[in-house]
Amino acid sequence: MSGHEPRTAPSLPFSLVLLLLAVAVAYIGFAGLDQNLRAARGEGSPGTFAAVSLSCVQHPGHESCVCNGHFTPDGGGEPRGVYLHAAGRETCVEGESVAAVDVGADNRVYGPDGSREWILSALLLLGPLAVAGGIAASWARRRRRWLASGP
Repeated sequence: MSGHEPRTAPSLPFSLVLLLLAVAVAYIGFAGLDQNLRAARGEGSPGTFAAVSLSCVQHPGHESCVCNGHFTPDGGGEPRGVYLHAAGRETCVEGESVAAVDVGADNRVYGPDGSREWILSALLLLGPLAVAGGIAASWARRRRRWLASGP
């Protein structure tokens, strides 16, 4: 005897709840994927971001900053209040302007070098796929055992 019992598949109600949660998480990841991919490539409407204020918080091992200001599109238009994503003390100097890209987000713009936000979207899509795959595999094992034991 091997000393351990074979794993059993989770109950049907638990599997359904887990799948619904996985779908909800995947929806969140998918909802921002288009903007995140455009931000990663630095694609969008170019313009200028004028820094108005910077506030930073120290965390163990790193600093997190929010750089508020106004984005003005290169093609003209009204400036709008936004924050510059992933700005730090070196990229957000109050009163100075930097190149930025508007990818369609309501409240933020990105530097022209892109962003790594797509990584979170990818994890929010791959995680639910792994959960669904694990549930499907456990239910397939349960079905094989049931068929092997005979009706």
